[in-house]
Amino acid sequence: MIRFCVVDDHEIVHDGLRAMADREADLEFAGSVTTADEAEGLVAGARPDVLLLDMRLAGGNSTDTCAALAAAFPELKIAVFSGYGNPELLEQAIRAGAAGYILKETTTARLPDIIRELASSGSYFDPRLASGLLRRAAGSRQPAFNERELEIVRLIARGLDNHGIGEQVCISPHTVKFHVTAMLRRHELGRRAELVRLAMDLHLIDDTR
Repeated sequence: MIRFCVVDDHEIVHDGLRAMADREADLEFAGSVTTADEAEGLVAGARPDVLLLDMRLAGGNSTDTCAALAAAFPELKIAVFSGYGNPELLEQAIRAGAAGYILKETTTARLPDIIRELASSGSYFDPRLASGLLRRAAGSRQPAFNERELEIVRLIARGLDNHGIGEQVCISPHTVKFHVTAMLRRHELGRRAELVRLAMDLHLIDDTR
């Protein structure tokens, strides 16, 4: 059974998700709150596998809430559940430790599978937003790697896996995976080792041989 909770300031969202869960044998709606201040208590009490977190909560900073929950409950898969589909918010969510980003326009027929994917694989990012973020990065005149990405590549060069990297830079393994996938796609590479080689060729990290 996959347990999930929701933090959203619209009760109608709670009702819709509860009704959806009632139709799915393997999903359990484990609770809901309407404010960021109540989120930690909800998670501590219900111990869900997945948390859907509204990005724009009235009277609260959802980014800070996401970061605090990701730090306090490292096994929790937090997915931003938002009506706002822009790459800037996706970037904020990733930096805060979110394991996913779901648009509220997602159909209730699709949503159960997304929750299952979050619980099983550990991440889900709406492909429309993810591709937009990657296109924007590819089309910009930014350096080959930003500061966080270069930090991750250095740790890959040291032989660390996603869990080890996440512990070093204080982000979730799911967020590490997203960063690595984004770098591979942006540079049209197939393997993590090729990211290390590229960084060496650009003299951004020392040759580890």
